[in-house]
Amino acid sequence: MKIKNILGCFLMVFGLLVIGFGNKIVFPGLERLIGIEAIVGKEIVSYQPDGSYNFSNPKAVLEWTLAVAILGLLIHAVGIWLSGIRIKFPAKKG
Repeated sequence: MKIKNILGCFLMVFGLLVIGFGNKIVFPGLERLIGIEAIVGKEIVSYQPDGSYNFSNPKAVLEWTLAVAILGLLIHAVGIWLSGIRIKFPAKKG
Protein backbone atom coordinates (compact mmCIF):
# COMPACT_ATOMS: atom_id res chain seq x y z
CA MET A 1 0.00 0.00 0.00
CA LYS A 2 2.79 2.43 0.84
CA ILE A 3 4.57 1.82 -2.50
CA LYS A 4 1.29 2.49 -4.30
CA ASN A 5 0.92 5.85 -2.49
CA ILE A 6 4.52 6.85 -3.22
CA LEU A 7 4.15 5.92 -6.89
CA GLY A 8 0.88 7.85 -7.05
CA CYS A 9 2.48 10.97 -5.57
CA PHE A 10 5.41 10.65 -7.97
CA LEU A 11 3.03 10.38 -10.94
CA MET A 12 1.04 13.38 -9.75
CA VAL A 13 4.18 15.53 -9.62
CA PHE A 14 5.48 14.10 -12.91
CA GLY A 15 2.18 14.81 -14.66
CA LEU A 16 2.22 18.41 -13.47
CA LEU A 17 5.82 18.79 -14.64
CA VAL A 18 4.89 17.46 -18.08
CA ILE A 19 2.08 20.00 -18.28
CA GLY A 20 4.17 22.87 -16.94
CA PHE A 21 7.34 22.24 -18.92
CA GLY A 22 5.83 20.67 -22.03
CA ASN A 23 6.83 23.54 -24.29
CA LYS A 24 10.35 23.86 -22.88
CA ILE A 25 11.38 20.21 -22.49
CA VAL A 26 8.86 17.71 -23.88
CA PHE A 27 8.05 19.39 -27.21
CA PRO A 28 11.71 20.02 -28.16
CA GLY A 29 12.42 16.42 -27.20
CA LEU A 30 9.67 15.30 -29.58
CA GLU A 31 11.24 17.47 -32.29
CA ARG A 32 14.55 15.66 -31.84
CA LEU A 33 12.93 12.25 -31.49
CA ILE A 34 10.53 12.19 -34.44
CA GLY A 35 11.59 15.31 -36.36
CA ILE A 36 9.90 18.61 -37.08
CA GLU A 37 8.79 17.31 -40.50
CA ALA A 38 6.67 14.62 -38.85
CA ILE A 39 5.12 17.15 -36.46
CA VAL A 40 4.15 19.97 -38.84
CA GLY A 41 4.45 18.32 -42.25
CA LYS A 42 7.45 18.06 -44.57
CA GLU A 43 6.12 20.54 -47.14
CA ILE A 44 5.65 23.22 -44.46
CA VAL A 45 9.25 23.26 -43.14
CA SER A 46 11.77 25.57 -44.82
CA TYR A 47 15.41 25.29 -43.78
CA GLN A 48 17.62 28.36 -43.50
CA PRO A 49 21.31 28.47 -44.54
CA ASP A 50 22.42 28.65 -40.89
CA GLY A 51 20.73 25.31 -40.09
CA SER A 52 17.63 26.72 -38.41
CA TYR A 53 14.17 26.17 -39.81
CA ASN A 54 10.85 27.95 -40.11
CA PHE A 55 7.42 26.43 -40.45
CA SER A 56 4.02 27.90 -41.17
CA ASN A 57 1.62 25.40 -39.62
CA PRO A 58 0.76 26.56 -36.11
CA LYS A 59 -2.29 24.26 -36.01
CA ALA A 60 -0.09 21.15 -36.01
CA VAL A 61 2.12 22.56 -33.26
CA LEU A 62 -0.97 23.40 -31.22
CA GLU A 63 -2.29 19.85 -31.68
CA TRP A 64 1.02 18.35 -30.48
CA THR A 65 1.18 20.77 -27.55
CA LEU A 66 -2.36 19.87 -26.53
CA ALA A 67 -1.55 16.17 -26.86
CA VAL A 68 1.42 16.59 -24.50
CA ALA A 69 -0.73 18.55 -22.03
CA ILE A 70 -3.48 15.91 -22.12
CA LEU A 71 -0.89 13.19 -21.57
CA GLY A 72 0.39 15.10 -18.52
CA LEU A 73 -3.16 15.45 -17.23
CA LEU A 74 -3.76 11.72 -17.64
CA ILE A 75 -0.52 10.90 -15.81
CA HIS A 76 -1.58 13.24 -13.01
CA ALA A 77 -5.04 11.63 -12.84
CA VAL A 78 -3.52 8.13 -12.62
CA GLY A 79 -1.31 9.43 -9.81
CA ILE A 80 -4.33 10.71 -7.92
CA TRP A 81 -6.09 7.37 -8.41
CA LEU A 82 -3.06 5.35 -7.25
CA SER A 83 -2.37 7.51 -4.22
CA GLY A 84 -5.91 7.05 -2.98
CA ILE A 85 -6.83 10.73 -2.71
CA ARG A 86 -10.61 11.00 -2.57
CA ILE A 87 -12.80 14.08 -2.43
CA LYS A 88 -15.83 13.74 -0.19
CA PHE A 89 -18.71 16.08 -0.78
CA PRO A 90 -21.13 16.78 2.07
CA ALA A 91 -24.57 15.24 1.79
CA LYS A 92 -27.40 17.52 0.78
CA LYS A 93 -29.74 18.42 3.59
CA GLY A 94 -33.42 18.63 3.19
